[in-house]
Amino acid sequence: MTGPLVDAAWLQEHLGDVVVLDASISRSPEGAFKPGSDVYAQAHIPGARFADLFTAFSDPDGAFPFTMPSVGQLRDAARAAGVHDGSHVVVYDRNGGAWAARVWWLLRVHGFSTVSVLDGGLGAWAGSLESGIYDLSPAGALTLREPGAVTADLVEVAAFEGPLVCGVRKAQFDTGHIPGSISLPYAELLRDNGTLDLSLVRSRAAGLGAEAIVYCGGGINAAGLILALEAAGLPAPRLYDGSLNEWRADPARPLTSAAG
Repeated sequence: MTGPLVDAAWLQEHLGDVVVLDASISRSPEGAFKPGSDVYAQAHIPGARFADLFTAFSDPDGAFPFTMPSVGQLRDAARAAGVHDGSHVVVYDRNGGAWAARVWWLLRVHGFSTVSVLDGGLGAWAGSLESGIYDLSPAGALTLREPGAVTADLVEVAAFEGPLVCGVRKAQFDTGHIPGSISLPYAELLRDNGTLDLSLVRSRAAGLGAEAIVYCGGGINAAGLILALEAAGLPAPRLYDGSLNEWRADPARPLTSAAG
């Protein structure tokens, strides 16, 4: 039985037995995020399918980017990517791991437990790569369930008095964050090679507890924090799915900066 993380050697050994999803994203020359279908098509782990977090694995009609899809939407997206009951899914990206963690988190909270993230992402993979795009018919039956109380909404976050943890980079946190937040940048939990430093996670996040709520800009780095905490054997917090995208949309909601 594997945990939330697998390494590249394990994936190489089990490549023919798992469903591999590439959750990579791209950035435009101006720095805007966009679906990573282009970089996926150029090179990906053999057999990997593309998991599009901009549309398929997020609510395409959501008020904010990357919010949780309905159970039916997620089931359709996952089946189209080859996920089915009884499969073991391994997700990776080439962007630090948080995008893969978002797909991992979505499947986990909807009751699909046999899903892991490739520690270190595509950069850790030493095997061959292939190009092109898989055009597959939906896989077999996939059983998902309503996720339950794994997220927090704006009203709850505004009144929350427990640990409120922000996963954005420290410079962004210092520019503006929800009042009362603790800074725990997901990026600072990674080693230079992109793998998670679980000893560092334990030292920096010990004591947060399952009552904590994590957030970031749009629910991506927050999912990375949840992956890091669970992989380190710490309780998984809830996720404020709207994150700063939603909080900033209301001018009446305050932001605190490092200077103020």
